[in-house]
Amino acid sequence: MNPRGQLVARLVPLLLLLLPEQGVEACGTSRCCFQDPPYQDADSGSPPGSASGPRDLNCYRIFGAGYECSWEYEGPAAGVSHFLRCCLGPGRCCYFAAGSATKLQFSDQDGVPVLYNVTLWVESWATNRMEKSPEVTLKLYSSVKYDPPPGDIKVSRSVGKLRMEWETPAHQDDAEVQFRHRTPGSPWKLGDCGHQDGAGFESCLCPLEIDTAQEFQLRRRRQRWRQQWLGTAGDPWSSWSSPVCVPPETSPQPEVRFSVDPLGSDGRRRVNMQGQLPQLQLPEGCRGPKSGSEVTYYLHLHMLSCPCKAQATKTLRWRKTLDLSGAAYDLAIISHNRFGPGPNQSWHIPAHMHTEPGALNISVKANGTTMSWPARAPRLMYCIEWQPQDQDGSPATCTLTMSKDWNPPGIATHHWSQASGAMWQKTCYRITILASARPEKLTSWSTILSTYHFGGNASVAGSPQHMSVKILGLNSVSVDWTPSLLSTCPGILKEYVIRHRNEDNDQVSELPVNSTETQVILGGLQAGASYSVQVRADTATMKGTWSQPQHFRMEVQVFKLSIFLASLGSFLISLLLGIFVYLSLKRAFRHLCPPLPTPCASTAIEFPGSHGKQDWQWTSAADFPEEEEEEALVVTMPWEKGEGPDLDTPGPLRDKMELPPGAPEPALDTKLPLEERRQVQGYPEAGALWPREQDSLEDSPAQVAELPLLLEDLMLSPRS
Repeated sequence: MNPRGQLVARLVPLLLLLLPEQGVEACGTSRCCFQDPPYQDADSGSPPGSASGPRDLNCYRIFGAGYECSWEYEGPAAGVSHFLRCCLGPGRCCYFAAGSATKLQFSDQDGVPVLYNVTLWVESWATNRMEKSPEVTLKLYSSVKYDPPPGDIKVSRSVGKLRMEWETPAHQDDAEVQFRHRTPGSPWKLGDCGHQDGAGFESCLCPLEIDTAQEFQLRRRRQRWRQQWLGTAGDPWSSWSSPVCVPPETSPQPEVRFSVDPLGSDGRRRVNMQGQLPQLQLPEGCRGPKSGSEVTYYLHLHMLSCPCKAQATKTLRWRKTLDLSGAAYDLAIISHNRFGPGPNQSWHIPAHMHTEPGALNISVKANGTTMSWPARAPRLMYCIEWQPQDQDGSPATCTLTMSKDWNPPGIATHHWSQASGAMWQKTCYRITILASARPEKLTSWSTILSTYHFGGNASVAGSPQHMSVKILGLNSVSVDWTPSLLSTCPGILKEYVIRHRNEDNDQVSELPVNSTETQVILGGLQAGASYSVQVRADTATMKGTWSQPQHFRMEVQVFKLSIFLASLGSFLISLLLGIFVYLSLKRAFRHLCPPLPTPCASTAIEFPGSHGKQDWQWTSAADFPEEEEEEALVVTMPWEKGEGPDLDTPGPLRDKMELPPGAPEPALDTKLPLEERRQVQGYPEAGALWPREQDSLEDSPAQVAELPLLLEDLMLSPRS
């Protein structure tokens, strides 16, 4: 306020005091009336502790709008009239009639001094009863009420928090800011943004909910240090700002499934979306159409086929059906809120694969390749795309062409030279032709045809390279071959044809075989005849080239009985030869390795009993004075020549072994087996000692040494 205005403001209360009569005459509807209020006869005052009546009176200066007083009224508002009372001093009071409103604006020209302390209160009158608010005393010019933040508040996310930013209202610097927020179904929660020191901009960090929408409101007031410096008790808070609605950090994802119908005769197929979009719950102040907390869902379409077209992506509003061509697409559902796009759900729609030969004619010449197909309408843009079958991950080669001539039914053609991208030889290509009257619109394309083509000379390249023949019997063979290169190209190979020729009489037979087979059995062949067999691979439009001939000869039939007799003779000869070899080896082994003598098993050293043989005649027991008990003779091993004592030399041992004079020689038992008789005749075998004798020999080493000598004397004694 300029000095002149300040002077006028100071003179106003003096003039009102000096001219009370003029103040009464000047009472009007917009000025402070210095008359008694119209309810003097009514009961005044409200009982202490009453829950009804006016309260929370605030009076302040408003930037660019004068002054304002506001209050709240508790209780039924029907039929209530409010009066703002102002006292400049003792006996100098006036009032403003506010009616049913709880807010009143006035200027410094309405009879209220603004540079001096004034006392204000509110009187509410209803049904012969008056209720009064507490009084406030202040300088109106020094009490300032700031404006709330403007409506264009910028909201962003920052490190898990919400950041709100706005421009500072003019001439309202050095403010402190508060916020309140609530979620659906919850009460308000108060928060503090702190002091604002930024030049031209103010900001506030607020909490961010992950999965719930929120409503925010902000208010401002002058900082307290300025209030204390100006000598005011406290400036009022501004009113709350307009609601600031914030969506959840993570938008709810729709549960949607999609299905694709078969390709129709018009070259298009329908994509159906099954499911409902989620409904987000919003706070009370955010339920408007453009509150800022809503989540919008879009369909993002990316056409993967025909990469040479101008536009490949399009974002569409959510819809449940979508008509597309037979090309390959990526389809995504994108959620979008005030923070931008959120997470999405995406699906891949593969290209329609038509394996049957289509109405496509391709001719390859020295000057290039010409392709023709049936045209549907004039002035259409065609996209021709070809790609090797084993390179689905790499971009396809394509070209755009406009059909000019139209003569129903019409044929569209396209020609390109070898230098502009000819097809490779012996390679399977997938060829797709799309058409559109509006190429810039992705949903306007339709499929003309989609088929496979084998580059190069399919008749020669399709011939099987390797073939083998296996004879199964006297009149049948099995023919095997490697798959044709055409079998790797869907829909190209129609069948195999097997041809076998009898080279003796030039009789030829052909047999068609399914394209999935690589083996066939030929029967009814002539025994002893020579044959040749060949294989070729045919397509739907041409016959293949015969493979290299494979020659074979059938065997002549042989009488089965002669074969059986020859086999039986071979078996018998082998059996007899084996027996002869076994017996020869056994006889040779017996001569080379004779058995060891076993005296104990022979009867040569046994005394004859009553078996009809000649008895031994013993003269007396004194003839053998040295033998006090019976002992058995044991031979361990015969000595070789030159070893041991000579039994032919007379000595004591030989004398002991001679029979008494006139004693008959023991007779051999002719009934004994041959082996035992040989032992008796002088070829004893090793035997075992009786237990008693074995113990005596172990006790007397000298007896062990003399035992071989006794045996040798016995063997050399004369026999009768």
